[in-house]
Amino acid sequence: MDSSKSGFDESVKTNSVSIPSYLGRLRLRTHHDDDTASCASIFSDPFSRKHLLFLQPPNGWKNAEQQWTVEDFTDRVNVQKATRANGKSCVLNIILLASISGEETDRCIGTTGFVTIDNDIGYLGIISDHKTTRLGYATEALYTSIVFAFEKLGVKKIIMQTDELNEEMRGWCENTAGFKLDSKKPKELNGYSFIQYEYMFTLDEWNDSIKTRLEEKMNKIYKK
Repeated sequence: MDSSKSGFDESVKTNSVSIPSYLGRLRLRTHHDDDTASCASIFSDPFSRKHLLFLQPPNGWKNAEQQWTVEDFTDRVNVQKATRANGKSCVLNIILLASISGEETDRCIGTTGFVTIDNDIGYLGIISDHKTTRLGYATEALYTSIVFAFEKLGVKKIIMQTDELNEEMRGWCENTAGFKLDSKKPKELNGYSFIQYEYMFTLDEWNDSIKTRLEEKMNKIYKK
């Protein structure tokens, strides 16, 4: 990795992005129209968004049930396109390849990447179909997002934020990736109150240990 590169790659701002994952089971890509229905379903699923209740459509809920519609997710994609064009975000859909899943076609199983990029700090997140958990896809998707961020998005420091009650994500950050807990503090977003845990690591820390740690984890458990 060339750590001398700096700044958000201009080609990423307006061009489509498609990245093969570390183990080749997934592809991360900017949004395709045929991903929309899957994303809306995942964002509405109570298991997938159990600890992301603050997530709301940009233009507010269109139904009393607070379910994401195709129109809601289209609004979100349009906001993300605008912020990516300004070098302020880069969100990628997680595509499970049919050659791996045995399904008829490739399928969108979630989103990851950086909803916010503030100068050289990227805020990394993930939401995925709960039916695809515990198969290593999250580790593979997050690893791929991190590499892309350091190489193409001008990011030098990455922060992951999660609810104190999200033991699975906290466990991934602390035990799988070895991130350090930077802070924990009360937070309120869209009327939802929680204790936010914030994990932070730098490019140097990534190169020194975290990158190898995740690669060893994937090669040991999820090797092709």
